[in-house]
Amino acid sequence: MKDFVAFDFETANAQRYSICSVGFVFVENGRITDTIYQLINPEVEFDPRNVAIHGITEADIIHSPTFDMFYDEVKSKLEHKLLVAHYLPFDGYALKDNLKRYGLTPVAKQLLCSYQLSKKLLPELSSHTLKSMCQYFQIRLDDHHHALADAKACADIFSNLVNEYKIPDQQTLLEKTRISVGQLTNTTFKTSRISNKRGVSLDLNEIAVNNHAETHHVFYGKRVVFTGKLEVLSRKQAAEMIAAKGAIPQNGINDETNYIILGDFDHAIIARNKSSKLKKAESMIREGYKIEIISELDFLKMLG
Repeated sequence: MKDFVAFDFETANAQRYSICSVGFVFVENGRITDTIYQLINPEVEFDPRNVAIHGITEADIIHSPTFDMFYDEVKSKLEHKLLVAHYLPFDGYALKDNLKRYGLTPVAKQLLCSYQLSKKLLPELSSHTLKSMCQYFQIRLDDHHHALADAKACADIFSNLVNEYKIPDQQTLLEKTRISVGQLTNTTFKTSRISNKRGVSLDLNEIAVNNHAETHHVFYGKRVVFTGKLEVLSRKQAAEMIAAKGAIPQNGINDETNYIILGDFDHAIIARNKSSKLKKAESMIREGYKIEIISELDFLKMLG
């Protein structure tokens, strides 16, 4: 897996389609052969909170192309490539949302998350953010939240992972990590996913809870239920991580449940394709039960 394209987006506001800068790093045989950095006019207002993160303002993008113009120029370079981002649930969906927003027909490409791979290969680390992984591999990150700098860091992280753990191809990736590469075509969008072993029934009650975890953590002593397909973690991984924080993972919802972690958040909330667990939780909330429903992204932020 030495041929790939690392990418990163920065956004003008909380909406994923509000891309205001892009960074692409093209890697062939483990070496960077080309890079692209471009400011993008998102045609929306900038949120001061986002500007404080990346420093890009509306004045900076006045003469920049819109995303549809940019994609038309670069799509031939992305066709049939493996695209790698360090948190695909954001960058992957940002790409998908912009293609939909402008009615663009995407070229076929594969998708993989280096954050997801980092968590799978290095579970002993307390953090797998871009900055943390750069520190772990001693990679320079001088301009964090600059799209090209972050894309270069992602490329270096991914290269280190596949080299150190000897993952030359997608079959080896699946065998060693159970991660399946995602797809983006004109008819399909799938992020990279961790598959459970066939024929194994997952009982979250069997996962040991760390009773000596830090008591001030938001999940300590809380009862947590997962529903929907998680993008970054398998359900077992997620349950083990909260159990390590002193939370009690549950198979189903009851009157003691505190949190519902919702995979495929947009699909469930916006498209109203709700699981039976989610419907039950909403019903219990209306009855006065204090259950909080959170997305996988918010869950990972809270987890720390």
